[in-house]
Amino acid sequence: MPVYKDKQRGTWYVRVSCTVNGKRTQTCKRGFATKKEALKWESEQISSGAKHVSMSFDKMLKEQLMFINSSKTSTDMKISWITKHFPYYNDPIEKITKPKLIQWRNSLADSGLATRTINRGLSYVKAVFTYAANVYGIQNNGVVINSYKLKKEDKAEMEVWTIEEFNQFIEAVPAGYYKAYFTYLFWTGCRRSEALALCKDDIKGNQVRIWRSIKHFKNGFLPLKTDTSERVITVDSKTLALLKPCIRKADPFVFGGDRSLPITVVQTVFADAIKKSGVKRIRIHDLRHSHGTMLLNNGANIIAVSKRLGHSNIAITMK
Repeated sequence: MPVYKDKQRGTWYVRVSCTVNGKRTQTCKRGFATKKEALKWESEQISSGAKHVSMSFDKMLKEQLMFINSSKTSTDMKISWITKHFPYYNDPIEKITKPKLIQWRNSLADSGLATRTINRGLSYVKAVFTYAANVYGIQNNGVVINSYKLKKEDKAEMEVWTIEEFNQFIEAVPAGYYKAYFTYLFWTGCRRSEALALCKDDIKGNQVRIWRSIKHFKNGFLPLKTDTSERVITVDSKTLALLKPCIRKADPFVFGGDRSLPITVVQTVFADAIKKSGVKRIRIHDLRHSHGTMLLNNGANIIAVSKRLGHSNIAITMK
């Protein structure tokens, strides 16, 4: 909503559009001596219009998520974080002031959450205020929500396992689906969600087609992270032998039978086996990093490694 110069009169005028009680209105005001006066009047009109819009933050959040066509998984994640960590969730959004937001943002420093987790949550909340300002003309108090700078420990390099460390770990995993699952992750470099979605029909000989993912079984199959993530990879004979009992059964999922393995149990089994085996603690995703590092350390072509991992470009692989 910019201001305009009336060349004939030598004055300024402005058109303001805003939503009042759900209805879009437009006002034109002429005769301002300076551009600054026109901008000030525009700001006052937007603020005045916002006073007639009353919507709770949670309703604005859900409207914003629908507007950006957020996936169910992403929607559930954002709502879960905000309901747990944002104390003004049920308040009218126009009454959530800048001082309140600054105080809340500062309080997260003592929450025990990782810096990246805090920053991700801050971006969720800030996006709702930006949406409210753009669509309803409500003053954007979210401009005071700034991300935290990463600490030294947040920037620490990823951890990986050697083959010897993985062998020590896998001995502590009970035989069956979970032993096959972790072995498959380490020796293929697949993402855990890609492996959870693996079905018998995706395996032809020693070739595996990776074309979908699963985070939680109740949400069904999801698309891969990027277009380049869809790929066909070769599986070594020892890993394939471990998968064969999982493939012979009547159920569709390689890891889990008639449904994919529950990710919460996967994480528990993984953590328990690390503790039992005595190897250094890493994340499940670091099995993927371990695979890529192992290939590169053994002289594999970086382009081939990048394609095997499904990276969008080799810069990600090099990093």
